Amino acid sequence: MNSIICDAIRAKRRLRFVYDGYERIVEPHVYGINTANHEALRGWLVAGWSESEAAPGWRTYLEREMRDVHALAQAFDGPRDGYVADDRQMRQVHCRLEAASAAARPERPVRERGTTKGDAPQGDVAPRASRP
Repeated sequence: MNSIICDAIRAKRRLRFVYDGYERIVEPHVYGINTANHEALRGWLVAGWSESEAAPGWRTYLEREMRDVHALAQAFDGPRDGYVADDRQMRQVHCRLEAASAAARPERPVRERGTTKGDAPQGDVAPRASRP
């Protein structure tokens, strides 16, 4: 596990690293083990260059490919739009940003999630009211 990444997530500090030969500046959101069993970081690319997509946005980086990783002094406000704290692409989470406050989100029914093998039932956890 990379403690620099988790420390940056907890402190809401941007990360600078080299990936595929290019410098990236990223707001880290989730770090853990993805469904392909690789240590991975999901974050928002704010600066740098990507061969696949130059515009800022969501990216996933394999930790083993990240070089010269440093937390920057520059902080960020919190989760970006589209952030999913319970990212299904991460089977194990080492650290992550807290989701936006529950008061700011509309209330939705809680759904039960299946296991990584998909053998658990899915559906509403809360009982539904019966109709007369």
